[in-house]
Amino acid sequence: MSRIHDAVRAMRAVPYAALRRMLALVLRAAILFKDRVTNLESTIMEPAALHARTTLTNGQLAVVTLGRLGLNMAYRIVYPLQPFLAQRLEVNLQTVSALVTVQVLAAALSPLGGYLADTRGERNIMTIALTLFCLGAGLCVIAGSFGGFLLGYALIGLGAALYQPAAQAYISARTSYARRGWALGVFETSWAASALVGVAPLMWLVQATGDSAWSFRSILAAAICSLALVRFGLPPIAPHTASQPHIRLDWRALWAPSGLSILALMFLTSLAVDLVFVVQGAWSKASLGASEAQLGQVFALLGIAEFGGSIGSTLLADRFGKKRTALIGYALTALCVALLPLSDGSWLLFLPLYFLFALCLEFSIVSALPLASGVAPAVRGTVMALCVLMNGMGRAVGSRIATPLWLGAGIWATGLASAALIALSVLLCWALVREREGA
Repeated sequence: MSRIHDAVRAMRAVPYAALRRMLALVLRAAILFKDRVTNLESTIMEPAALHARTTLTNGQLAVVTLGRLGLNMAYRIVYPLQPFLAQRLEVNLQTVSALVTVQVLAAALSPLGGYLADTRGERNIMTIALTLFCLGAGLCVIAGSFGGFLLGYALIGLGAALYQPAAQAYISARTSYARRGWALGVFETSWAASALVGVAPLMWLVQATGDSAWSFRSILAAAICSLALVRFGLPPIAPHTASQPHIRLDWRALWAPSGLSILALMFLTSLAVDLVFVVQGAWSKASLGASEAQLGQVFALLGIAEFGGSIGSTLLADRFGKKRTALIGYALTALCVALLPLSDGSWLLFLPLYFLFALCLEFSIVSALPLASGVAPAVRGTVMALCVLMNGMGRAVGSRIATPLWLGAGIWATGLASAALIALSVLLCWALVREREGA
């Protein structure tokens, strides 16, 4: 209460009595609300979950990251590979685009992976996920029809949905909060690396051989290696977990303000950025006269920016604080997307602004993941999985309204709407997400 009285006395210099009373009431309500949130979260957090020590070795981190690298390669290669698949499987491009729909549907199963990781052990779920990856890649190699290939790709998508939250929970549970930004940052570089060192060489291989099956033969080999490394290269689950396979979760931790706010952050930001990403190609063609080759160069620029953002977060998140770096990153992302319409008609302005937008966005996302890992340690795997789900739901909503918004109101309305949504998510995170230093 002394904080309230001190703050009220400090405002006595304000000349307007009514304004002083109003500010005093707002300040009193804000401090009491923050104390209420702190007390609520303190009662539902498990003390044992708040003191994780670093037991994860660099080799184990590399094993978990390589597993995600292979899954990301299979996930991202379907976009440039669609014309080759249409020719090989004798279907049209519209039919092949169903593979993208499978990706979105599979992401909706991520909460299952998080729940199973929390209750059955992270390594067990990663092993199951990579087994599905191997089966799916094998089907994609031997499939002679689109139905068979679609089934194989659905298994890969299911494997990715199970693997990501389990792997994030595995790394988080074995890394202290002070080092978790670095560990999850290294893990997240697999997304950008999959485009730079995975998709590009595989597309060269497809072009050189004239056979799209070679891409999935290579992916199958990577899947088998990843499965062997995770199964035999990671230590077995702890004895207490093995003896208690049916752990009951305290769901109150998930419904705390910090947990709900971090999910809102993921949903709003993914919705906002897809307002731009979905129309970027069409806008570039209409405004800048971009060719297919130039759009491909923009994709390569995006990959470089993603890699730079991941590395930046890996180096800075632990040093300056996860919440601080995530908020700064998203604030800069909002600024970049608000300025992006200024490049309308100018390639020289578009390229640096788009690069900075992608760089800040990836920096923000990678910084937000270790922050999310600490808001509810008792249900960490479920929280990480729900973050994936919220990201997918935000993308789904954003993709539905992006084109009508751009066609109806133009790129300025699109950019400002995107910036406003990101700014709203920053305010929610700043006000409600509590960074637990001991998580």
